[in-house]
Amino acid sequence: MKDWILNTILDKEAGSLEAMAMGLAGVNIITGHTAARINSNLPGEVSGVTLDDGRLIHCEMVVVAIGVRPRLDTVVESGLKVNRGITVDRHMAASAPDVYACGDVAEAYDFIIGGNRLTPVWPNAYNGGRVAGLNMAGQTAEYEGGTAMNSLKYFGLHIVSAGLVAPPNDSYETITKKIDSAYRKVILRNGRLAGLVFTGDIEKSGIVYNLMKDGADVSNFKKALVADDFGLAYLPKNLRQARLLMPEEAAGPGVTGLEEPEVLPVGD
Repeated sequence: MKDWILNTILDKEAGSLEAMAMGLAGVNIITGHTAARINSNLPGEVSGVTLDDGRLIHCEMVVVAIGVRPRLDTVVESGLKVNRGITVDRHMAASAPDVYACGDVAEAYDFIIGGNRLTPVWPNAYNGGRVAGLNMAGQTAEYEGGTAMNSLKYFGLHIVSAGLVAPPNDSYETITKKIDSAYRKVILRNGRLAGLVFTGDIEKSGIVYNLMKDGADVSNFKKALVADDFGLAYLPKNLRQARLLMPEEAAGPGVTGLEEPEVLPVGD
């Protein structure tokens, strides 16, 4: 339906690179349209699809994937506070006593927007579930927050994106670099990272993600974030030393050492 594929996790440039990789594999992509009717000549069989502009595509199988929406039917009459998902606090506690929620159904804290929203990806579900479990078991644990994050491999092209993939207004700064299929983009606001998109060469995306997660001020080396040789050597001494320590040894709140985003392979 949108102007480019994977539009919720990629910007237009990265989406075009992925479309090129899919095209080389023989995939024909149609954007800006949707299916108006699924056709059948015999009961239980598919003969084709009619698009909203009247074009007919002959086929024997139709796969429909149009996003994720939490199933709230079991809680809608319970009195729990819900929005697009079950609203939880930083302890993953819902609005009723002794009720917790995590995973795709939970609308939890996003450290990029500074508020709650749905981020239905596995790493956030894992971290939120751990916090919910600890609090249910009598310990006190707080969810540091997650954000939209995807690390995939489609048709041989590696993709990483996190946070915002497009600036919402003019108060954000965008820095990009592209060489062939290697594309790097970072989005900043007030000297701090608010989003990233990497395709092709994604080796250093973990460092950039952790700078974003920690809220580090990258003003003095922001252009280096998309450089071909970017690495720990570009970081100021205090940030570099923190990332060379193990997570439990790192000084200061929010420092997570060399933790990398979860990689979710989707296959070629």
